Amino acid sequence: MNRFVLQGFINTIKFQPECVLIMVDEYRKGYTKTNGEKVDDKYLSWKVIFKPALRQYISKFFNRGMLVDIDAEMYPYAIEHGKQVDGYSCLGLCINVASYPRASVKQELKMIKDSQEASTEQPNLDDFKQEDF
Repeated sequence: MNRFVLQGFINTIKFQPECVLIMVDEYRKGYTKTNGEKVDDKYLSWKVIFKPALRQYISKFFNRGMLVDIDAEMYPYAIEHGKQVDGYSCLGLCINVASYPRASVKQELKMIKDSQEASTEQPNLDDFKQEDF
């Protein structure tokens, strides 16, 4: 079994009688090669197929434009009009709302440090040690 996790933005949700199709756009940041050639930013689009049992869950909690994490199985063939053709099939197992990542670990550590330094609260141990009732 080949599993992978896809993180991207929902482009389209289609509710078919036999399945739910979700198109997800994955952003790839551009870069410059060592020889100076510049590679532009690009979006990859993935079509993920979910079982119809997830129809109500998906319609209730997910909309176009949301950042999601999808756990899926990948198959080295596609099925079009009931026939196996070249391509891939991406069968979704689980979909969750994703959190936006921080720009860097250094930024995250600085935010934690600033938050701890700004705190002036002192714990009230006397109230904590009292009985509840």
